[in-house]
Amino acid sequence: MTCGGRRGQLAAALTIGLCTIGSALRPLSLAAQQTRVEQVRPPVSSQGRLPVTGCSGQPKSDIVVISQPPFTDRLPRDLDWVRRAVRATHANTRDDVVRQFLFLKVGEPCNQIKRAESERILRAQPYLVDARIRVYDDENGGVRLEVETRDDFSLMVEPMLRGSSPQFRGLRLGESNLAGFAKQAVVEWRNGMAYNDVLGVQFTDFQFLGQRDELRLEARREPFGQRLNLEAVRPFYTDLQRFAWVASVGGRREPHQFLRGDIETNAVNVRRAFSNVGGLARVGPVGRLRLIGASITREEERVDSLPFLLTPLGVRPDTLGEAALLFRRQNVLRANLLLGVRAIRFVRVQGFDALTGTQDIRVGAQAGVSLGQSIVVGPAVDRDRFLSTNVYLGWGGEKWFAGAQGITEARYDLTRRQWDNVIGSGRAAWYFRPAVRQTTVLQAEWATGRRMRAPFQLSLADREGGLLGHRQSREPGARRLVLRGEQRLVVPTRLNVADVGLAGFVEAGRLWTESSVPYTVDTPWRGVVGVSLLAAVPPRSRRLWRVDFAVPVSKDPRARFEVRLTGIDRSRTFWRDTRDVERSRERTAPTSLFNWP
Repeated sequence: MTCGGRRGQLAAALTIGLCTIGSALRPLSLAAQQTRVEQVRPPVSSQGRLPVTGCSGQPKSDIVVISQPPFTDRLPRDLDWVRRAVRATHANTRDDVVRQFLFLKVGEPCNQIKRAESERILRAQPYLVDARIRVYDDENGGVRLEVETRDDFSLMVEPMLRGSSPQFRGLRLGESNLAGFAKQAVVEWRNGMAYNDVLGVQFTDFQFLGQRDELRLEARREPFGQRLNLEAVRPFYTDLQRFAWVASVGGRREPHQFLRGDIETNAVNVRRAFSNVGGLARVGPVGRLRLIGASITREEERVDSLPFLLTPLGVRPDTLGEAALLFRRQNVLRANLLLGVRAIRFVRVQGFDALTGTQDIRVGAQAGVSLGQSIVVGPAVDRDRFLSTNVYLGWGGEKWFAGAQGITEARYDLTRRQWDNVIGSGRAAWYFRPAVRQTTVLQAEWATGRRMRAPFQLSLADREGGLLGHRQSREPGARRLVLRGEQRLVVPTRLNVADVGLAGFVEAGRLWTESSVPYTVDTPWRGVVGVSLLAAVPPRSRRLWRVDFAVPVSKDPRARFEVRLTGIDRSRTFWRDTRDVERSRERTAPTSLFNWP
């Protein structure tokens, strides 16, 4: 229609009227269409549209969660099938899961400490690559918070391969973020050869009953026994929370094997049951606080005195005529006092324990103590006292960081009036990152057992605490010290499928003997040098995949060139006990409370 054409006075008046009405209705129509679009449009990032402001007491008008899948960056056309395949099998972390970890609520004043702690706790979740909480001006006197998370690759497929026949020994299959609900489920099978096949299931709920609690379940049939563990815990995530608690029950029956040098390995059967319930409360200000609590623990352990042989063809009696291995039977109920002090701040760093991923390191000091007194009730007849300590120190920043942690426990026998079962382990490390793509790591790891009355033995063959290239080592010890050095280099790539890198490393270790640990010897220093291929999938993932090529340089006759594939996320905790140490510890020390993150 043309407004202003000459068609007579009546036609002109009618035309002008219609044009006027149309002009008046057009803005209303556009506004209505825009409203309908905004109602169905999903939340989008404000970055680039609104100015970023500080979080300093403004009222929060809205909190938007933006959950990103793996491989958010653009991939080359030839590799775009990777993005499609991953997203077809992946479920994004749900918004309500992310919101449960927030200490922020709409309408409350924006608090910088709560914002930073919420972001850090999200970043520490194993199914997330990274998390950011950004603050934007809502142009109405308040702020709008955007919580952006990016998921890690959640499907777990880990074949177990060996160089000898049969090469395919087992498979570990699972999902680390089941349907986006922050639940991990894993099943495992491994060929038991002459014994039972290993069948295992693990389940972890990182938001048990919709809270910031964790439920952990492990059931496993071993080649010669079984294991069952159930634990519910509210870890001490942050100084902002008031309480932490733990409840656990479990047991196992399995052989404890002993290396004997060139003589065939023997074993004794161990039966163990435990239970634990306790909690902590915070006393003091955020950043410099004290923890106090209590727990009730139950420990029962029985060890057979007659050793036997676990041969490739099955179980055989040990006919070497050696004396029986004598271990103390334990049956104790304890009341424990839990104490802790904490003066910690967190620094966000990149490329320390991960290849390029981010993590939050603890700077400051933290100490936890457990003091236990036995209670003679019913079958619990042992009379003892128990002491456990967990000490952490850390200092540094984004360019370099030095830290140390040690965990020690001991039992005082009131009948014999002496300390026994003294177990200690720990780690000291120095990280140096002079450039974005370079990282140097120097570390020392130690473990010791003294006056042992329970099965215990260390070796350089242990997969976690020993040396590469020494898987066939037969030398046992009671104390172990391993020194490691590594130089990592990130290799630039534009594929956006993975971060890749190279590393050169050296390792050295030795063992010492102790009369209470069977068959142990003093060894000279053993060494190994090698190179590694490194990868993080997807980019910036904190799980570091590595293929190590290790060449022994010591005179151990059983040391061999080794190629080892591993994929581990070490960014959540500074130190975790190796399995050969952890299996001999008592379950009374509340490491679940003192060791997070």
